[in-house]
Amino acid sequence: MSLAAGPLACGGDDGAAGDGTGGTLSSTGSEDGTAGSGDAGTADTADDAPPECTPSEVVCGSVCADLDVDPSNCGQCGRSCVIPHAVAACMAGECALDGCEPGYTDCDGDPLTGCEIAVDCQEGSTCATACGSEGTVDCTNVCTGGGMPACLAPVETCNVIDDDCDGACDQGPLPGCRVGVHRSNSPTLGHFYTTDLAEAQSGDLNLEAENYFFLYAPGVEGLQPLFRCIKPNGKRWLTTSTDCEGTAAPELTVGFISMDDRCGATPLYRLLNAGPDAHFYTTSAAERDNAVNNLGYLFEATVGHVWTGG
Repeated sequence: MSLAAGPLACGGDDGAAGDGTGGTLSSTGSEDGTAGSGDAGTADTADDAPPECTPSEVVCGSVCADLDVDPSNCGQCGRSCVIPHAVAACMAGECALDGCEPGYTDCDGDPLTGCEIAVDCQEGSTCATACGSEGTVDCTNVCTGGGMPACLAPVETCNVIDDDCDGACDQGPLPGCRVGVHRSNSPTLGHFYTTDLAEAQSGDLNLEAENYFFLYAPGVEGLQPLFRCIKPNGKRWLTTSTDCEGTAAPELTVGFISMDDRCGATPLYRLLNAGPDAHFYTTSAAERDNAVNNLGYLFEATVGHVWTGG
């Protein structure tokens, strides 16, 4: 809150209370303040009695006023604080600026000029941030921004969007947002993918990579479920098909995958070794090419896009 130096605007002729130099009234109308002998009565009546004020107040006409905080009697009776396009206040007997009218702001810090800049800014309303998320209008910096309000980015949430415009999606402590998928291999099951670390190390499974890639938990708009299916030989494979591409119902939903590279997602490649009827999934193009060129695998498709960080 800014304090005004000197008077801003005052009610009354000179802003001062009367000092009684004209003498007190008497029944004779004399100016020396002596009582007359007539019977016209005195000027003071019960209706003219001053109000009873608290210790911090004084009598200003017919009202009690605290000259330290009353903007209608600031510092002295009758001194009204009027500040252009502003909400006036009185602090310690001096006029002060206590906020601006809608559509105006104070840029020079001078209460004498009040809220001198007209701005088109609705504090707290929604706006579009530079990264496309929904932000909140902030009018604080309209002075340094050439009269333009700022659009404050929201905090990061689990939605496959860079909410806070820092160039990264869904980073930080977002419990339950992404789930890690572990990669194992075994002589009987081939490559095996699961979100359960204990399952990834059960039986004859050997853990190759913990949290090899990440999927999203349920409830995020724009993603598709990635299912794990069982072949007649007991080996598993991954697909987005709800009926395991016409073969059976899925064993389970591993997580949720993207059909594009949003939020820094990377392709998940699907390969098949027809001899043992074993599927293999990798996020590495080099590993994909090696499997095709040297290990007897056929590249089938890109299942979708996954994330390499949680």
